Amino acid sequence: MREHCCLAIDFDGTVTDVDIIDAILQSFARPEWQDVESLWEQGIIGSRECLERQMAMVEQPLSKLLEYVDGFSIDDTFRDFTRFLEARSIPYAIVSDGFQVFIERLLANAGLGRIPVYANILREEQGALKTIFPYSQPDCNSANCKCTAVSGMGRKRALILVGDGRRDFCLAHKSSHVFAKKALTGYCFDNNIPHTPFDSFSEITAFLKTKRIRLSPLQSVEAGKE
Repeated sequence: MREHCCLAIDFDGTVTDVDIIDAILQSFARPEWQDVESLWEQGIIGSRECLERQMAMVEQPLSKLLEYVDGFSIDDTFRDFTRFLEARSIPYAIVSDGFQVFIERLLANAGLGRIPVYANILREEQGALKTIFPYSQPDCNSANCKCTAVSGMGRKRALILVGDGRRDFCLAHKSSHVFAKKALTGYCFDNNIPHTPFDSFSEITAFLKTKRIRLSPLQSVEAGKE
């Protein structure tokens, strides 16, 4: 298995127990952020428009947000999971619809600053937060079109997805196998996508050590509507 697969790992709600963006919005954004969230949940707007509008409601310096993020942590079993992957030369990366600056902060706090991260960009310019979406696509509703982000990862390897929610639905269809929690579990079940439910990364490690996954070659991973 190790010679033929790579892993795309979601971050918020997967590597962390909570959604970091939601926590920031709840603490610092104007109350209207919830109205925008409702529009996204109903499918009226995509996550790019959702994040642009919501982050515009956060009138705090980036430094204060980073201090707030320091109060969160990652799954205790994630570090050993990354060591398992590296020992077996299995390529992996964080692929997230969140913001790279928060993800890298939490990974660095955990001593995991070496992990590749494909995510959205958040900067402070002239006292205001600016959102940048390097992996967005015109025909995809997601801020980070995960299919685009992972297109260079596979290189003839089968893709395994580790995720938890709606932002992983599209990529789940392009994956040979999915390790799923929360809403992604039900979605995979309803759509007959090969998957394994999990609660902690130690379960994924144990599964990969003791069981074989039938892997098909990496499919053509292209941008698509959410």
